[in-house]
Amino acid sequence: MRFVVWLASLLVAAAGFAAAGAEVTGAVQAVRPGGPGELTKCRNWLVARACHHYHHIDLPALVAIGDTLPLSYGSNNKEYDFPVAHIVLEGNRCTLFANRNERQGDKIEIAPCYRAEEGR
Repeated sequence: MRFVVWLASLLVAAAGFAAAGAEVTGAVQAVRPGGPGELTKCRNWLVARACHHYHHIDLPALVAIGDTLPLSYGSNNKEYDFPVAHIVLEGNRCTLFANRNERQGDKIEIAPCYRAEEGR
């Protein structure tokens, strides 16, 4: 009987921690960047993957899933329309992904970054 009570209290405590963490971290619909971002563009070659980082990427005041961000970056001034497919907020940092699969595709990391109010 003691084991059942112990197990039940452990499950309740774990559920409480999971709920508290879900409020701070996870996927969100829209964010407000607090500064410029860092663009990471990766290309997969036959046997290797090459990634390049571009700093000081200017962003709009509000970014939401479904937006397309016109970016200008690099010393040769490249133009790129970044499609926002997924947003992950972790503390006061967020990452915008151009693909739902976070391990593939391009991303923009922003710090600080804040959750936007629901709706636009």
